[in-house]
Amino acid sequence: RMRPRLWPRMKDGLSISYYSCKVSMSDKKIAMYSSDGDMMIVPQEGTLRITTELGKLTVASKEICVIPRGVKFSVDLEGS
Repeated sequence: RMRPRLWPRMKDGLSISYYSCKVSMSDKKIAMYSSDGDMMIVPQEGTLRITTELGKLTVASKEICVIPRGVKFSVDLEGS
């Protein structure tokens, strides 16, 4: 008798976090990543320069940037 195939569990759920920053991450040589899921970054004011393992992005106010799960990145404030 064959056992039913066990499918990997899909990750689902949602987490919302708000961050405020005054100093660029590269000034402190800091990077981060999310092992839980994709991370969406939406700057409310100003422009961010996001550096990932895959390249560099410039994200203006109210634009959306999605960083895939497990990708290391750092965020710099434009003009700093």
